[in-house]
Amino acid sequence: MRVIAIAAALLLAACSAEAPAATAEAAPVKESPISRCINLGGALEAANEGDWGYTVRKEDLARIKAAGFDTVRLPIKWSAHAATSEPYIIDPAFMARIKDIAGWAEAEGLQIIINVHHYNELMQDADAHRPRLAALWRQIADAFADAPDSVIFELINEPNEKMTVRKTDAVNRELLAVVREDHPDRWVIVGSAGWGSLGALLKSRPPADDRIILTFHTYDPYDFTHQGAFFAPEPPPVGTRWGTREDMAALQLSAKRAQAFAAKQGHPMFVGEFGVYEEVPLDQRVKWTRAMRETMEDQGFGWCYWDYATTFKAYNQTRETWINSMLSALIED
Repeated sequence: MRVIAIAAALLLAACSAEAPAATAEAAPVKESPISRCINLGGALEAANEGDWGYTVRKEDLARIKAAGFDTVRLPIKWSAHAATSEPYIIDPAFMARIKDIAGWAEAEGLQIIINVHHYNELMQDADAHRPRLAALWRQIADAFADAPDSVIFELINEPNEKMTVRKTDAVNRELLAVVREDHPDRWVIVGSAGWGSLGALLKSRPPADDRIILTFHTYDPYDFTHQGAFFAPEPPPVGTRWGTREDMAALQLSAKRAQAFAAKQGHPMFVGEFGVYEEVPLDQRVKWTRAMRETMEDQGFGWCYWDYATTFKAYNQTRETWINSMLSALIED
């Protein structure tokens, strides 16, 4: 996420305006195998786990399950732990770490999403890195060949730059073919370009497969969700508020466009990231988060809050307790 979210939000706002409006009698989306999910962000998406302030702990999985979530998403920077020449071997110790966390999730009755996160070199030179990305997925698929159905794969997080919609469509088909060799029935999450924006997804052509889940990310409106964020190149000024009639209308319109696309494609829809920076006033964070969550559930989408314990946190590591109003916004009906 981090700086990626900046472009994600801007592109979502810009692109979604081009999408066709949903009809009033839109068909329901296919039921998502993911309901309520939280991202274990800031851990394995860093080059070294812990560099960004969070290390995944076994007790976190138990706490997340007890709170009422059914899934965790594990953002993973595989590219920092694999050789840069053929056969692009992933560090065995790193693979073992991922499998340990997946085992903790399974023991707690949680689904876990394994993805490829922050492969920045791919975004700058997609064609040069496609063979390496495919090799990473062959190794991931092999490592989880005997994993239960509760392990879900996500092919590429937030494609951007050289990974255009057309290029991402082609890479998604290539990677899905790799995964399907050993996982013919496993759920696989597929997104599109524009940093995972809804606008790009609406222009995409998902692979022909009956076990895929469509995904997009939203931090819209960016000037609200990222106000004062230290990691943004030009942080939006603080003080922006959210919740007007116009704000709600924009949220509903985007959700209806996403719903119409999912129904037309015949796939479940999953909002893989949404969140508000921790320094935004808590009452505003809660208001936006609840509205987002309720809107997504009304449309039949699965969702995954960003994130558990870092800069968009729902859990306070210092106090070792949930931020209760945020948890309520995510879980309470």
